[in-house]
Amino acid sequence: MDDLISRKALLEELDKWINPCVNYDKSEFLSGITTAISEVETAPTVDAAPVVRGEWIELHEENGHEVGTCSHCRHVRIVDNYCPNCGALMDGRNDND
Repeated sequence: MDDLISRKALLEELDKWINPCVNYDKSEFLSGITTAISEVETAPTVDAAPVVRGEWIELHEENGHEVGTCSHCRHVRIVDNYCPNCGALMDGRNDND
C-alpha cells in the first residue's frame, strides 16, 4: 500500500534541511539535493478521499434482514460494514474522531 504524504509539507522540511547546507561548495552534494527535490516534485500522487464514518441507527428486522438507517446519509439499508448508498464506514465513530 502506498503512503499518503503532503508533498508541500515534505518540500518545506527539505528546504529547512537544505538551506543551511547551501554555503558548502560541494557541487556533487548540491546536485544530489536538487535531484531529490525534483523527484519529490514529480512523484506520482494518490487520488484519495477522506473516510466518511457513521453508524446504523433505528435498527429493525425486515424480511429476515437486519435493517437500519445510516447516520450519515439517512437512507434505510440492510446493515453491513459500509453504507451501500453513501459509502460511510459503519464503525460507530463520527467524522471528527
